[in-house]
Amino acid sequence: MNRFALLLLVLPVALACGRDGTAPVPSTQSQKACGTPASSETVRIMQGLKPHCEGCHAQGARGYFASVDTFQSLLVSDARLVKAGSPDDSELIRLLEGRGIAAFKQMPIGEKSYAQLVSEGTATLPIADVRAWIQGLSTQQRDARPDPDATRITRMSATQVQRALYQQLGLTHDDFFISATEFGIPMAESRNDDLYPMQPPDAVPAPRQLPTAERFYGLGGGSVMNQTAQDRSASPTFALTLTQVSQRWCRLALAKTGNTALFPAGSQRTADPAEVKATLRRWSLHFLGERFTDAQVDALYTDVFVPLSTPTDTEPAWVGVCSYFIRHPHWIFY
Repeated sequence: MNRFALLLLVLPVALACGRDGTAPVPSTQSQKACGTPASSETVRIMQGLKPHCEGCHAQGARGYFASVDTFQSLLVSDARLVKAGSPDDSELIRLLEGRGIAAFKQMPIGEKSYAQLVSEGTATLPIADVRAWIQGLSTQQRDARPDPDATRITRMSATQVQRALYQQLGLTHDDFFISATEFGIPMAESRNDDLYPMQPPDAVPAPRQLPTAERFYGLGGGSVMNQTAQDRSASPTFALTLTQVSQRWCRLALAKTGNTALFPAGSQRTADPAEVKATLRRWSLHFLGERFTDAQVDALYTDVFVPLSTPTDTEPAWVGVCSYFIRHPHWIFY
């Protein structure tokens, strides 16, 4: 495994005070470094909002309701969402009342705002209580002490990996499966196991062959039917499975006739250094949503593309670079 594959070992660093906001704060200096712990009223407000919010905010960078700690450090301590002492200037209140000014107008997303849910009796925590809580908050501090176990950044699930690869590589279900039946039940028959097809056992139509489900499990996928829990850790099995699948699927995408996902119409796959670097820069946006600097592009070209390229064949180099982006921590974690 080369040093780029080792990127999978770079776990996300989270900012947290401690689990569930209960870390001891023995002095003013340590409190400044650790952040403001959650009060009992903050816990009450969180529990009141949680039934209507945790469906979308239980994990990831916006996993406000994953724990008391995440609610305090990600939401309460963020002045963009909660402005201590000023409910009307807090985006949280605006969202609950259906008058948000940022990306969303209301929370929860749907036909009815939280305020309407309260008026109907569906939600039990009055907005007046949330307003009073914000009015009584003292100045909050963002957490500053790393805690790698805190819920902040989440690894993509197996289903998310599959969907993202389909979209970014220009692949579809039909590239891997054909329709089949088993005892009159519609099934997905893999075209060729050498293509590394992957399908969860709960999919409809279900995979007819077990190896397709085994790869899904290798990426940490779960199954209600088989009572298998999801695994979001960056385990060695996940790293190995993602490496194998990304390399095989990148090769398949590059060979697919008419596929413009990686090379848009009009662009050419050449070995010219300038054109290769232009593609690497475009792929950094395509896969990661960020533009690599010239130094990053040069390093990627020198350390990955050139060693894998041969005078007569650049396919291994393109497969290696494509797989590099898929194994990048900024692709895996969100």
